[in-house]
Amino acid sequence: MKKLLLLFGFSMLIFSCNGQSISKKTKEKYIRYKNEFNRELTNHFPNQVTSFPNSIVKNKDLSNNNVCFMLYEYKVDRNTIDSLISHIQNKYIAKYKSEDKCLLIVNRFDTFESLEKMEATIIKDSTKINQDCYKNLYPIPNFIDYSYPKENNELKLEAGFDIYILEAKSGNYFKEFELLPNPQMPKEWENGYSKGIAINSKNKTLIFWGLIW
Repeated sequence: MKKLLLLFGFSMLIFSCNGQSISKKTKEKYIRYKNEFNRELTNHFPNQVTSFPNSIVKNKDLSNNNVCFMLYEYKVDRNTIDSLISHIQNKYIAKYKSEDKCLLIVNRFDTFESLEKMEATIIKDSTKINQDCYKNLYPIPNFIDYSYPKENNELKLEAGFDIYILEAKSGNYFKEFELLPNPQMPKEWENGYSKGIAINSKNKTLIFWGLIW
């Protein structure tokens, strides 16, 4: 059953930087995928894809508490990044650094290999499910980038990112995704949703996420 959910519920688009404009077909696919999720989860995403290279992740793996829509954009114009940072300055509820020692990561034990092979997630260290330092933190994604798998840390993200959480709540809020408690999360966050933007100004990278677990 899990394999079927992954095969039919997990889709990914990967585009290369080739100097060509983004096709109408690509733009239509992005909009269609975004519209598969409640607008409450995606209203902070751009109206269309504008940067090369980029990747789009859509996941509806209910059995693994992994429902997400994510947009990775690379080599983004500096003015676009500055404008976005200015736009969200008074909108985020928390801001973290990718190099912070304590972060509350949703599905932190998932790996590129486990998802690619459709394997059950192995919780390698149960002490990391609930730690004292998580108490005042909001959940953020496991930033696995399926098209550019680089980092091998729990966050799957290199240093230099500012992570802005725009909204996060505990519980089942979306009727179309009624999920069982997530064994990878502390009790107060066994289910929930999170949305936000991760920005690396130096590397000109933007990551938009909407996440349900």
